[in-house]
Amino acid sequence: MNLLLIGLRGTGKSTAGRATADLLARSFIDLDDLTSKIVGCDAATCFTEQGEDAWRAGELIALQETLGRTDPSIIALGGGTPVAPEAEACLRVARENGRVRIAWLDTTAEILTRRIGDDPGRPALTDLSPLEEMKAIDLVRRPIFQRIADQHIDITDLSLPAVIGSLMALATRG
Repeated sequence: MNLLLIGLRGTGKSTAGRATADLLARSFIDLDDLTSKIVGCDAATCFTEQGEDAWRAGELIALQETLGRTDPSIIALGGGTPVAPEAEACLRVARENGRVRIAWLDTTAEILTRRIGDDPGRPALTDLSPLEEMKAIDLVRRPIFQRIADQHIDITDLSLPAVIGSLMALATRG
């Protein structure tokens, strides 16, 4: 069974996912990396040159490829993957069929804005200030995350080892 990590950008999906995969001797897939290969460039370049719709279409292809894997993996989705057209439905079906468990890593917009800083690899999605953008994105994505997650992990006061422990417990639950 695959463990999928969802959450806004900056929640540590890749960091915690990679560490969890290492400890469980599972493959780790960063969906942003796979999407970059599909669209031919990184997210920032794609958003600038091809537009967000092109990135979301690539994400859906990457998601469908990873959901088809049979070896147990830890998969960090992009922050916006669940909002890509058809992605929520794909995730829901995979979850209902018992092929995946989904962990939602969550914290406040203020913490995420501080964590991300001025990372050029994370393209602005609106013309709002970074904090207002994070709040606006959270408002749209939170209901989707709530609908598809098997477990909500509030990382606000958790250390990385505590987050990894929660992920390991979910990944190995019978």
